[in-house]
Amino acid sequence: MERTIVLASHGKLAEGLLDTAKMIIGEIAYEAVTYELQPGRLAEDFSRELSQEIIAHPQREFVILTDLYGASVFSAMYPLSALKNVWLFTGMNINMLLSLCLEYPNALDERAVMQIQSDAQQGIKSVGITKLEEEDF
Repeated sequence: MERTIVLASHGKLAEGLLDTAKMIIGEIAYEAVTYELQPGRLAEDFSRELSQEIIAHPQREFVILTDLYGASVFSAMYPLSALKNVWLFTGMNINMLLSLCLEYPNALDERAVMQIQSDAQQGIKSVGITKLEEEDF
């Protein structure tokens, strides 16, 4: 199955997240691209370019991860989720990316999407040294 993972963020978060994933698991099995919104640039410009790529490759699955729900990068990517070969996630984190890369080699479906979201949420914890229990490890 052909897949492109698009990491889209404000600033260098996307690049850093991809770098972190490669440090943990080695080379990513899918094409992975980053988009980093910088001052003076518009997320809509990247979205238009990405839209053309998606339409040109209807057999390829595009999984777009964005940093912040409702912000400009997400808002620019959101219309792309109407395309049948696109899945859009927001609130990207390393758990989400690793789950996508390691546990879902086949085309995604609704069940897989819900599990990826759940996996991403499992890594979000508030911890303190006095609160940890032995079974947490």
